[in-house]
Amino acid sequence: MKKLLLPVVLILLVTVGCLSAPATPNKPPIAYIDSVSPTNITCGEAVTFKGHGIDPDGTVTAYNWRSSPEGDLSSEASFTTSSLMPGSHAIWFKVQDNSGVWSDEVMAIVNVVAPGATKPVINSFTASPGSISPGGSSTLIWDVTGCTSVSIDPAIGSVSLSGNRIVSPTKTTTYTLTATNEVGTSTATAQVMVSSTPATTVQLYSIAAEDGQVGRDGYVSQVPLVGDMYSGSTIQAFFSFDISPIPQGATIQSASLDFSVPSAFGDPFGVLGRLYIYACKYTQLKASDFAGGMAMPGALYSTNTFITGPISSDALVDAIQTRVDEGSNRFQIRLQFERNQIYRGSSASTYYNLADYISFNPDGTKLTIEYGH
Repeated sequence: MKKLLLPVVLILLVTVGCLSAPATPNKPPIAYIDSVSPTNITCGEAVTFKGHGIDPDGTVTAYNWRSSPEGDLSSEASFTTSSLMPGSHAIWFKVQDNSGVWSDEVMAIVNVVAPGATKPVINSFTASPGSISPGGSSTLIWDVTGCTSVSIDPAIGSVSLSGNRIVSPTKTTTYTLTATNEVGTSTATAQVMVSSTPATTVQLYSIAAEDGQVGRDGYVSQVPLVGDMYSGSTIQAFFSFDISPIPQGATIQSASLDFSVPSAFGDPFGVLGRLYIYACKYTQLKASDFAGGMAMPGALYSTNTFITGPISSDALVDAIQTRVDEGSNRFQIRLQFERNQIYRGSSASTYYNLADYISFNPDGTKLTIEYGH
């Protein structure tokens, strides 16, 4: 029996050696995006996509492009389309090999802007007060529309579209607000000055004899109103302040306007849009002081809501500084709405005999100024 063992072992070895070797596992293909151009477009503009794939142990036989909001886009290695909907698109690309295995997806981003879209609008960004003593605090106040993200630097970061934040810088600091959407970025700055010497504060009430209104029809009155009257005439309000107590050479550190408690008639903001405040110069109010047309850039302040408290801005500080540097003894402002009444309709019956305006207390408009030497 022992003599038979060797032949049996040889037979087994020969038999095992005749079995086929195990199959090599299929290796998945790899996808590459060569280019996506352009990546920021307006709706209807063409975008070209180019990609390829490699298969370590075979050939690439199929392609797939898809968009996160729209689904499949193409089954070609390269293609061009102008039908992407507005929004941010995550574009995914993959390839398939001759064994039917798909690669992992690779991604690119395409931003499609709706027709007529614009950059974010920073309606306001102010620091109140604009000057503090060491250890003091100031409040940053902002209002932004038409954006997807807002941030404030330094040291604040992401914030909501509107709000306020108390800051206590140890040295003079300029804060930058950055608002971003799919079209682009808008920025604005507000400075908080930290002074080692106390600032001088003056409170100035407007000069009633120099305040008033001027209408588009040439009507002039000492009653400060802004908006539209029953007659169909647009009116603009004017206020004048005596700034002679501020010495020439002074540095204006902060300023705020307080219109006391104005009264609204009708729906001025709903009908006439935003309220704008501009610096102006006049001696005695006259018909030619009416600013024709719609609101223009360069406003000291603007708002789309009723004014209920003091308002301030860097532009207001700069405008007062300019008058002081000129040696002027007057700082004067004009208030006007974004639109005139005539824009409500084409027929006289649409806008005549209607009134949408704001009436101000002639004895209650106050300008508070802080300055250093």
